[in-house]
Amino acid sequence: MKKAFKVIGIIVAVIISIVIILAVLLLIKGPSDVIVLTEEELNAQNSEQIELFSNIDISGFNTATLTGETVSSDIFKDYEITMINLWTTDCSPCIAEMPDIAKLYNAKPKGSNIISICVDTVNLKKDIDKKAVKFATRIMSDAGVNFMTLIPDQVLQEELTDRTNIFPTTIFVDSKGKVVGEPHFGGTSEDDYREAILDRIALVSNKTEQK
Repeated sequence: MKKAFKVIGIIVAVIISIVIILAVLLLIKGPSDVIVLTEEELNAQNSEQIELFSNIDISGFNTATLTGETVSSDIFKDYEITMINLWTTDCSPCIAEMPDIAKLYNAKPKGSNIISICVDTVNLKKDIDKKAVKFATRIMSDAGVNFMTLIPDQVLQEELTDRTNIFPTTIFVDSKGKVVGEPHFGGTSEDDYREAILDRIALVSNKTEQK
C-alpha cells in the first residue's frame, strides 16, 4: 500500500512540475499572437481572388448532388444568371448565411437560379467524403434549403474549388457557365445577394444589347 501511495505521489509531483514549467513559459513568451489581417492585406487577398475568378468557365461538368441526383452544366442554360455559393462544413459564416440564401431562393429574381457547392465533400485525395456529405446534408436541411448542393467533380475542382481560399465565396455565371461580374467574399444577407443577382442580370442584358 505504501508503495502504491509513493508511485501516486511521484506521478502527481511530475504533473505539478509540468504545469509549473508551462506556466513559466507562458509568462516569459506570452500567449500566441492572433493573426489579424490589416485592411491593406485583406484588400490584397481579395484582389488576388478576384483575379483568379476573372476568367472561369465551368461548362462541361457532370457531377452529383448531396441527395444523389446527377447534374451537369446544362442547368445553367435556362437562366440568365446562376448564383453559386461555395462553402465548407467547417465554415461558421457559411452555415450562418444559409437560411438567408434559402429565403432568397424561394423568392429569387426572375431569370435567376441558385445552387451551392460544398467544397469539402471531396477530400485531399479527390475522393468523396461520405461523412462530410452526411453532415452537409444535415446543415442544408436545418437551414430549410431547397436548392441543389453539388459535390465538385474534376471540372469544378480544377476550374473553381481549387482556386478558392476564402469561404464563403459566391460567384455568378451566365447561361453558358461563364463568370459575370466579381465574386462576393464572406457571408452576406438575403437583400445583398438579391441586389448582386439583379446587377449581374443587368450586365448580361447590356452585353446582349451591345451585340
